[in-house]
Amino acid sequence: MSRSIQGIPASPGIVIGKAYVLRWPSMQIAHATVPTRDVGAEAGRFTEACQVARERTRALREEVAARVGSVQAKIFDPQLLMLDDPELIDATLTYIRDSSLTAERAFYLRVLEFRSQWLDATHARVMDRLADLTDIEARVLSALTDLPIPDVRVDLPEHPVILLAKDLTPSRTVELEPGRVLGIATEAGTRTSHSSILARTLGMPAVVGLGDFVNTIEAGTELVLDGHRGRVVVEPSDAEKASFHDRDLHVRQIERELTELRAVEPVTRDGVRIELLANLEFPEEAKVAAAAGADGVGLFRTEFLVVGLSAVPDEEEQYQAFKTVVQAFKPHPVVIRTYDLGGDKYPMFMPPLIEDNPFLGWRGIRIYDKMPQLFRNQVKAVLRSAALGQVRMLLPMVSSVEEIEGVRRLIAEVRGELIAEGVDHEECPLGVMLETPAAVAIVEILSRHVDFFSLGTNDLAQYVLAVDRGNAQLSRFYDGYHPALIRFIRDAVSGAQIAGCPLSACGEQASDVVGAALMIGLGVRSLSCTPGAIPEIKKLIRSVEVGYLERAAADLFSAETGKEVRRRWLKSLEDTVELAGVGTAPSLSGPD
Repeated sequence: MSRSIQGIPASPGIVIGKAYVLRWPSMQIAHATVPTRDVGAEAGRFTEACQVARERTRALREEVAARVGSVQAKIFDPQLLMLDDPELIDATLTYIRDSSLTAERAFYLRVLEFRSQWLDATHARVMDRLADLTDIEARVLSALTDLPIPDVRVDLPEHPVILLAKDLTPSRTVELEPGRVLGIATEAGTRTSHSSILARTLGMPAVVGLGDFVNTIEAGTELVLDGHRGRVVVEPSDAEKASFHDRDLHVRQIERELTELRAVEPVTRDGVRIELLANLEFPEEAKVAAAAGADGVGLFRTEFLVVGLSAVPDEEEQYQAFKTVVQAFKPHPVVIRTYDLGGDKYPMFMPPLIEDNPFLGWRGIRIYDKMPQLFRNQVKAVLRSAALGQVRMLLPMVSSVEEIEGVRRLIAEVRGELIAEGVDHEECPLGVMLETPAAVAIVEILSRHVDFFSLGTNDLAQYVLAVDRGNAQLSRFYDGYHPALIRFIRDAVSGAQIAGCPLSACGEQASDVVGAALMIGLGVRSLSCTPGAIPEIKKLIRSVEVGYLERAAADLFSAETGKEVRRRWLKSLEDTVELAGVGTAPSLSGPD
């Protein structure tokens, strides 16, 4: 009998295949000492092993840069930093010298202490740091002992498989070959983890955050992995396999048909043009988005420049990244969102912030006061890129006018510096994300201080519903159709319209046909979605009438539950829109 396990969608796609369970060999090192006279030699042996580990890490970084890209290769920089960290390396040498421990036993104990400290911190960046530490531990211990480093490329069976693991380190992920690994399912992980980012870059479907399940699956068990919905079906029935197979074929057919829509305008049947923009996570995606027919970039996330890295990026590095995107879309607009750090996104160079709830702590615009140089460098790079095209600057997690005023003062200072330096730059429009209940409540007040709004439905849902959207165990409470949420969206849109301030929706709902239709029905006339969703959303736009969607959306406000809102909305769309992959993410589908 089949069973379904819900996790977090990390990389889209649907695959059916046999399970292969990746199990790490035990890294337990028995207690052992060396004679006092050999302590110096043992310390030297450890130093040599660390150098071997550095060389292996650098080689892997170069391999990833050549195979995937230089930006993605930077995720190995924190590992190199760890191998020079005095708290890890020098402390291990101290254990060797003071306790006459063998190099492998001393390092093993120090790694255990690191793990204990990080897990006790309960911090959002712990998962990536633990994965990096696991990679480093394996390389150092392998150089010191005969413990093998698991090599997925060698150990995998000849036939394609769905890989199951408790977690995947970055180096294990980049070893995966799409032809041999159909998809990835892990117990731990988040959508923003290094391994998830690499899976999306490799085009490999992935579901993470599935909880304790690996030990319940035997190798060779048939699975369906749905990277759109974040679901794994164990031992699916023939009917279930046929359903997933048909849906996958249908989506692929729709994708082929949608390529013909790239050059046509996103105009509804009753003549309303909907601006269709792209969300970008990396500069390399700009060409794909432009080829898909995007009107511009509605959200260029810049966290790729810092997350997981060990040094503050300089102004020039950021400018070159922005320049790539601006030139790819010229003369169309490019909205660059300044760093949205905190929550589940932390660079290694940020000062430690011990918080019970990081999503309600130092996050987004609040970080800028703690790290002013980080923000100044970015503002300079944005203003310089504005001299190349139609650039707009977007601020995350704003909840007050004072925050905007502070940023405007800093922008004025930075402009003065650029003028003094004789550097080409331009002023650019300033906007804020509407993603906190506070910002939505004072949208008309905020409109007097900004030039545009971006509606962030992902975080808005999280804060309105008080649900961590990255927690798979709470996925049934994270409901994109909750009556409270659609009221907040309506208020944000109407408030911006009254103030005459442009608004674009850039959350996950704008990338899903059902959610995008709802945004239009609630008054949104500019959508920003993932590059791959642009053709499908354009087809949606050309198949609907705004008047009909508005009338159908007005009927939703009498519904008492998210389930009823969704049922009514899907019913209203049945005869109007061809729905491929309806509700492709738990955040949109809500509780069944």
